Amino acid sequence: MKSFCRFVDSLNERVGNISGWLIIPLTAVVTYDVILRYVFNRPTVWAWDINIQLLGALVVLGGGYALFHDAHIGVDALVMQLSPRRRAILDLITSAFFFFGVGVLLWKAASDAWFSLQIKELYSSVFMPPIYPFKILMVVGIFLLLLQGMAKFFRDLMTVTSTEMKGKP
Repeated sequence: MKSFCRFVDSLNERVGNISGWLIIPLTAVVTYDVILRYVFNRPTVWAWDINIQLLGALVVLGGGYALFHDAHIGVDALVMQLSPRRRAILDLITSAFFFFGVGVLLWKAASDAWFSLQIKELYSSVFMPPIYPFKILMVVGIFLLLLQGMAKFFRDLMTVTSTEMKGKP
């Protein structure tokens, strides 16, 4: 379990660090489009579509990274007084909601990506870039989030069981 957790952590750390660099082309495209639109009165037809896909990739690939760094929104006011063991027990109980939600999301995203790939779906805009690569990337990002959720689950399980073991004579 520990080696699986380390592998998933390092994978999401690398993917998060690499995908974080997407902010640079995203910013460049926005800046380029704003200058063309407001200075030269020559807006682009492609900037909006590219921005949506870059931002979407940044968000979906950062999900596992954010979970690894405990950066998702939580209700800390309710759990900050709990011991690590009790917090782990609570996380184990509520993980059913996580796995159900992410599982359904992965299932639906995968079926949508597969269909999009089969028909070589294009974005419905004037520029019409292909959208199936982004949908495939969504599946990858959701899968990475699921893996990180599994690693968190295993860590919580180890926290609960190791605390119980230490308490026994």
